[in-house]
Amino acid sequence: MASTFGKSKRIESDDDDLDITPMIDVTFLLLIFFMVTSNMKKAATVNIPPAKHGMGVQTSKSSTITIFNTDSDPEIYLSDGTKENGPVSPEEVTAFVEQGVAEGKLNVILKADSDLPSGFVEEVARAANEVEAELQFFVGVMDKQ
Repeated sequence: MASTFGKSKRIESDDDDLDITPMIDVTFLLLIFFMVTSNMKKAATVNIPPAKHGMGVQTSKSSTITIFNTDSDPEIYLSDGTKENGPVSPEEVTAFVEQGVAEGKLNVILKADSDLPSGFVEEVARAANEVEAELQFFVGVMDKQ
């Protein structure tokens, strides 16, 4: 009788791969959990503090554009803080800045209500920046009256 003591038989398995199906299931469950519990609020507007230091800009050498926040859509005016010369479209802003460049005005001042979405101010700035000139942009915030 032959002794098999000390010898081990290796059991061959056809399934040597790791089953990752449960790991994928957990990943999808976590993804669904974070999607359901995340907060889908609109991004808050930025409150820009008043300037404590800095130099003023001469409005006589600048094209000034004012953006007012209304109950419906924001309105663009080609004026210095008043509701004159408007409301206008972004295309008219480009023409206004082109006219200012022809008059030697290489500064653009954007005045906006403090509760205006910053994305709209960017759209107006892009419209003004379509002019082919070296412009300097200045952004101000105006309190509601």
